[in-house]
Order: sequence, then structure tokens, then C-alpha cells
Amino acid sequence: MTLSGIELPLFKRRSHTAEELDALLDLLPHPTLIADGRSGRVLFANALAAQLTAYTRKEFLELDVNTLLPEFPLEELEKTNSKNNRAQALVKRNSQTVPAVLKLSQLGGPDHWVAISLQTGTQADQHQVNLDEQRWEALHLLTLAAQQSELASCYRQILQAGALITGARHLLLYVQNQNGELDLESVMGSGIDFPAKLQEKDIGHLRTPKIWRSGKTIESPLHKLAHAAKLSFLASTPLDLTQPENGLVVAADEEATPSRDLLTMLQILAASAATARINARLAETVKQDLAHLSESEALGLALQQSVQDGLVFTDSDQNVIELNPAAEDMLGYSSAEIRGRPSHEVLISSRPLFPMLESALKEDSVVEVGECKLHRRDGSEFPALVRVAPIRKEGQVKKLAIFLNDLSEHEEFDLRSQQLQQRAWLGEVTAIFAHEVRNPINNISTGLQLMQLNLPEQDPLQEQIKRLQEDCDRLEHRMKSVLSFSRSLEHKPEALDMGEFCRQQLERWRPRMARKNIKDHIQVAPNTPPVFGDRRALDQVFTNLLTNAIQAMEEQDNGFLGIKIEPDAVNAEMVDIHISDNGPGIPEELRKRVFEPFFTTKEEEGTGLGLAITRRIILAHKGKIELESFPGGTLFKIQLPVAPANEP
Repeated sequence: MTLSGIELPLFKRRSHTAEELDALLDLLPHPTLIADGRSGRVLFANALAAQLTAYTRKEFLELDVNTLLPEFPLEELEKTNSKNNRAQALVKRNSQTVPAVLKLSQLGGPDHWVAISLQTGTQADQHQVNLDEQRWEALHLLTLAAQQSELASCYRQILQAGALITGARHLLLYVQNQNGELDLESVMGSGIDFPAKLQEKDIGHLRTPKIWRSGKTIESPLHKLAHAAKLSFLASTPLDLTQPENGLVVAADEEATPSRDLLTMLQILAASAATARINARLAETVKQDLAHLSESEALGLALQQSVQDGLVFTDSDQNVIELNPAAEDMLGYSSAEIRGRPSHEVLISSRPLFPMLESALKEDSVVEVGECKLHRRDGSEFPALVRVAPIRKEGQVKKLAIFLNDLSEHEEFDLRSQQLQQRAWLGEVTAIFAHEVRNPINNISTGLQLMQLNLPEQDPLQEQIKRLQEDCDRLEHRMKSVLSFSRSLEHKPEALDMGEFCRQQLERWRPRMARKNIKDHIQVAPNTPPVFGDRRALDQVFTNLLTNAIQAMEEQDNGFLGIKIEPDAVNAEMVDIHISDNGPGIPEELRKRVFEPFFTTKEEEGTGLGLAITRRIILAHKGKIELESFPGGTLFKIQLPVAPANEP
């Protein structure tokens, strides 16, 4: 076997002295240790390892692997063949802890020697960045899972998110059926015949979060299967710890070892699956309750007086019987003046309603017409959500109840009404993810601070460390922006020179634009006053807008990004900032939706939060943002208030 291009097992052919092995290890490009795979004792170390840890080679001989890597499971040394990069905390001689990425290589032979290659600094940071990106993508998948209309699709997407979070090759979801058994509802991974059903007695030892490892006691049929399939581990957690019989989430892998936070990640997935299951049951219950309510004429009478939705009652011939007060306000008719008139003369719509009403009569079922445009008496148009329910009496459909929900004032909110039931658990998941993301960011930030202190002030790396520290601060602020959808924004506005601010933004993006052959230009009108805004919040606004513009121009040869800043021609209390690009433009059918939360055209990498957060920040600044787009270009128009005269 080779390690970084060096043939290490040469020493098997003849006896080598320790000096020869040290010299051979010194040829390797990374800090490297050789340890006894059975005891974990350090046998050899190269000069780079000594330089990194501050231990001498003689001192290394008195150490074991856990002295340097306290979180590393020693049992993994003897059975490893070759492991992918894995993050660990490395403890130096002075007790300082730094992030590191390990690569293990089994050297073979009767001595069970294992080579441990250490990577620190940028490579370790990049490994953590990649892990963070996977977790953000998993959060996006969990968010989209809540929008799935079918429970099976929701379960599938939850396990897809689980694969990103845990890195496990196999993920399973068991859910209790009506007979008390656990059915295998969804699977990620293949090649292992996991049981399609589990009896209640089979999960007696799995009623709490648990990780089984190879060689440990077998406590359930799943553990027995894992042992037979030669899996490295099998972890499980109930969907609900208070009712563990409701279901299980399971993760397993043939080679990888379980991470420290594996059970926490599984509990997040379990909470998502349990919430989806509860919501599906609630939705079915609500549907049944609505059908029962619509069958009762007495309840219908009370309903029309109390609900805020408009109610139009028709007879079996579709002639109007009565309007409730809300419907009178919406349509502009009084109930008395239109009684007996055909419904199509009152409910004038952009789409024919007659077939929907006929369907409700014939099929005796609730019909969801959906959103459509209705006309008031004065001819004005308004959006409405329409639902038709039959009213039975003496076993026959005697009436129809047409529910009208006016969307004109709360259209965006109502269109997202199906997400409201998910907000509670989404907030919890977001909080957990925030914790998981903040920890590595804080670790990186702490490491950078230590590096900054250990380097001379004039060291050329100081500037790069400063930029990395600023990037950590920006990541922390991005996470806070995601959480801002569930709480009020707290900004600290100050007077900002937008010309200088935008030049700094372009300077940061210019290397990336140069790689993509994108040119930029900024024009600032003379005597443009400073705006009153929060620097970090506006930094996120321009980051989102510039990112979108650059991505839009990636497929063309000569991109151009322009920024124009000038006082507003109409309102002297506002400053106009225009950001334009010569990308392909945004299709007309998508322009009205680009500022909606979770709407994205980048299915694989987009979160759908960028422009929604941008608009929210601008509105919080008492500003305005508008979009103009056409084939060959896109223009975002931003207005921000002028800073008060007494602001520094």
C-alpha cells in the first residue's frame, strides 16, 4: 500500500532501523504517525508531526493516539482498511486544540501498524465548510418535505436530508400501522434486505436512542441483521420518545463510524417524520369534519353568521338562496336583491364555476375549486379561494355551500397557509441546526484568533486571517437572517455612504467575476446623501443580489454588472440604488414569485430564501425594492431612506 505516493510497506521485505523509518516518513508531505492498531500506542512520527504538535520524536514513543486525538475511537484502528477524511480535534503539547482531518491507512503485516495522516488549517476548514453546506442543504430538503402533498414523498425527502446530515449509506423509516406493527415506509440505500415489518416485541431494546457497533451485544432483529450483513454500525431512535412504539428512524453503514452527534441528527429526522405523520392525520380529520359540518343545515346557519369567509348558498338548481354578511361585502350585493337569481349571474369568474358546482351535486363531495378571479358588482376584480360543499338533508343533496376566501389583502400569506402548521417544528429544527452550525463557526473563529495571536503583526497571513474572520462573522449573520422569519428584525442603523459601500461589495466579488469574464461599473451621482441602514443587513441584501446577477450571467461570454446610485427624483428623503445585469432575464410568469419565501428555480442548490430575506430587510428599513426584467437583462430598483442630519 502507498501513502501520498510513498511505498510504506517496504519495511516488510527486510528489517529497518528506527532511523530509516523516520527518514522514510519525513518524505511524506503531511504530518504522519504510525501507531499500533491493537494498543493505540504511537510508534513513529515524522518531522512535520513533531512540528505540528510540539512533541519530540522521543516523547511520541511515550504517547498513545488518544493523547493527541482524545475523541478518536481506538477500536477503529485495528479494523480499518482505508477511511475517507474525518474531522477530529487535535491536542498539541501545550494543550492547545486545533481542528484536523485524518486519513487512516492499514499498513498490514503481523504488527497491525496503522498510518495516520493529519491535515490542518485550510484543508480542515474546507472539510468543515463542506459539512456545513451539506447541513444547510439538508435543512432546505426538510423545509421542502413539509410541502409535499403525499406522505410517502415527505418521508422520502426526510431520508434524503438524513443522508446529507449523517453520511450513513442506509437510512430507514418504520411507522406503526393499525395492527400495532411497524411497517417499513421508506428506505434510502440498497443491497440489504431489511425486514418489511417489525413486531412490538422486536423493538423492546430500541425504545431509546441507541447505537449498535460491530462486535457488541445483539439486542434486536435489526442488530442481528446488521451483524449478518457485516455493518460497522446501526443507530436508531423512536419517532416519539414518549410513545416509542409509533415508529423508528434507523441509520447504518458498512464502513463509516458513527459521529458524535449522530443520535441528535436522527432525532431531528424523527421529529420531522413524526410531525409529518401528525399533520397528515390532522388534514384528514379536518377534511372529514368539514364534510360533516356541511351536512348540517343548522350548523350552516350559525356558520354563515360567524365565519369571516364569504358564504353563498344555492339550491339544487344552482339558484342563489342566501349570502352571509361577508359574501355581501365581497360581491357588493345584498342577500335580498339576488335571492332566486342563477349563481352564474352573481359569481362571475375568470374560470367557469358551473362544472364544479355540478360535480359537487352529482358526486356528493367537497370540491376544491382553488384560486380564481371573481368580479364584484362594480366590475372590479379580486382573487378568491373557492370551495364547494354539498349540504344533505334526508339523505339527498338539497343545497350547496360555496365558500369564498378573499385573498386581496393577504394573498401571499394565504397562499402559504399550508405551511403554517409546519412553522412550529420548522422553528425547532432551525434552532437545532443553528446550534450545530454555530459550533463549527465558533471553532473556526477561535482557531483564527489563536493563529492571529501566534503570528507577528506584520506577517502577510494576518490580512488573510482577518478576511476569514470577517467571513465567519458573515456566516453567523446569515444564520440569523434565516431565523428572522420567525421573529422581529433588530437592526442598528447608521449613516452609510452607499457609493463606498457598493465599491467594497464589488471589490469582494471582483475575483469571482474576473473568472467568469464579467465586467462591472458603478456610477454615483454627485451630492448623493448617505442612507440610514444597518451595515450587516444591507451587506446581506447586496450579497444576495450580486450572487443572483453573477449566476444569471455564468452561461454567457461577456457579462456586465452595473450599479447606479443617485438621489430619488421625486422624494428627496430617499436614495435610489439600481443593480442591473445583462443575463437572460426572468420569465414573466416567475417575476411575481421571486420574492416569495422558499421559491427557487435552482432546485439543487437554491434555498428560496435569498430574495425573500432581501425584501424583508429592505421593508424593515422603510425602503422599497422592485424588479424589472426582460430578455437580455434584469434590473433591481432599491429605495432607502436618507440618514437624519444628526447621524454621524
